[in-house]
Amino acid sequence: MGVERKIRAVLEKYRGYNLSFEIRDGIVFLYGRVNSHEEWVRIGLEVGRIRGVEGVVNRIVWDGYPEEEAKKREERRRKIFEENKDKVVGSYDVVIVGGGVVGAAIARSLSKYQLKIALLEKAPDVGAGTTKANNGMIHAGVEPPRGTLKRKLNVEGCRMYEKWAQELRFKYKRVGSLWLITPRTLAKYKKYIPGPLYTLILKYVLPYIVVLKGLINGVSGLKVVRGRKLFEMEPYAARDALAAVYVPWTGIVDPYEVAIALAENAAANGVEIHTSTEVVGFVREGDAVKGVVTNRGTFLCRYVVNAAGLYADEIAELAGSPEFTIHPRKGVIVLFHRCTSRYVNHCLAEIILPPHPLTKGGGINPTIHGNVMWGPTAVEVPDKEDTSVSSEEVDLILSKYSTILSEFPKDRVIRYFAGVRAATFNEDFIIRPAKWVRNLLHVAGIQSPGLAAAPAIAEYAVKKLKEMGLELREKPDFNPYREPIPSLREMSEEEIEERVRSDPRWGNVLCECEMVSEAEVVEAVRRGARTLDAVKRRTRAGMGECQGSRCLLRVAEVLARELGVPMTELLKEEAPLFDGYVRGEAW
Repeated sequence: MGVERKIRAVLEKYRGYNLSFEIRDGIVFLYGRVNSHEEWVRIGLEVGRIRGVEGVVNRIVWDGYPEEEAKKREERRRKIFEENKDKVVGSYDVVIVGGGVVGAAIARSLSKYQLKIALLEKAPDVGAGTTKANNGMIHAGVEPPRGTLKRKLNVEGCRMYEKWAQELRFKYKRVGSLWLITPRTLAKYKKYIPGPLYTLILKYVLPYIVVLKGLINGVSGLKVVRGRKLFEMEPYAARDALAAVYVPWTGIVDPYEVAIALAENAAANGVEIHTSTEVVGFVREGDAVKGVVTNRGTFLCRYVVNAAGLYADEIAELAGSPEFTIHPRKGVIVLFHRCTSRYVNHCLAEIILPPHPLTKGGGINPTIHGNVMWGPTAVEVPDKEDTSVSSEEVDLILSKYSTILSEFPKDRVIRYFAGVRAATFNEDFIIRPAKWVRNLLHVAGIQSPGLAAAPAIAEYAVKKLKEMGLELREKPDFNPYREPIPSLREMSEEEIEERVRSDPRWGNVLCECEMVSEAEVVEAVRRGARTLDAVKRRTRAGMGECQGSRCLLRVAEVLARELGVPMTELLKEEAPLFDGYVRGEAW
């Protein structure tokens, strides 16, 4: 059956809606109207799964679709475009749109060559979008389906992290993961399997199928563990665990520390980082982009990389090469106090079959800073900025993952938050030259395991740019190394005394939970932090047990002083930090 017939077969299931489609160069455009967002997602996914479909642009709308907001957004962009299209900021070999971990990684990889590069990020900081809400897990590459680009780049990227961490000096630890097999693993099929055989399969057959899948995906070193060995490795694991598969390659990082390290190193090697710079359109000449128009003016360019995460589909549309639609998928994570770290040694998950078709299912992870995370969930949402968290979502996480660990103190929650994944309907990475703009490279659909794959994504993107005609001449003075901000909490007493003697600001502790000094906040500002959250991501001020309730004002005072602005003008992330005048501050 051809692609067209398969698409018609999908739409036939929704025959009451008068849906239509067209295909251009392997891209499917869907049109019509349905009742719900859930149907919009489902139709897109069904079409995206058809072999031969290279992208789905889902222009179906649903009842309640925010058409007025979309028109206002379009009108706002048009106005900014007209105001700025003639103001030239500079001329560049490559302009990268998007300052998440992937955009920053591509910038750093390109900075090895004699090129003039600009990285544009609409937020006031890099890593402030999807990246900041990642759980920090460096997946080994067992889960992604065979034949996908995400599988290939996940396996390669995971192996590259150690070198990245050594060069960029961010925290990285290979903790490994344990995937528990319990009586719940095949519960859906239990009625078909006689009693003793059920346990036999769980203990002695299924673990080796998982190991085989890892080998087929190119992940070696997986081991089956059972009995005493399992509980030596993870003493609080579910007591009814029958076996587990140990995946030694799994690591953990701080995702925004990685993005910041990449951006800092890229900048040190000549890349211009432009934050608070929103792309609103493109200047086209024939089938090529000649300039990227932003709220700060136009960046003339020879090549453009679309690494805009959740907004990659809108950037593609603005550039004249719409090839995919992003359907936002929210994930909620619950964070626990550091005192819970003794309960978790590895990244833990319980294998439940059949797996969820769109996620790896989440689990329980230690963080690189000593906390423990549970989650994430996976919920399709209409709004790309929906990072809300309900009590029901938190309860769901606490209930769903409680079977993995016994005796875990679930009352030690210090925070919960949500991020939104940038999924396309093909459910794979899209890294390829645009079909209808010859100097535009799409790097889109980078959902999990995007963080793990980031090093390989960057190299793959550079390779694609070279194939598109970008000349790459190595830069003889490229410096791959970067030094992090020294951390008071990691210093010996002797080192602290020496630091305080040379600069008393090291002795002024602003955040007691995380032991963050005034000197660290000052250094964060010197390195580019312009908001309270940007300082927080660089120093961890406000990330401890009190979540900033004791240190926020002290950090804000230093931030305002260093930026030379009144506290009323400070931003938390993009919104004002304070609603009105701050007591004690002159006005």
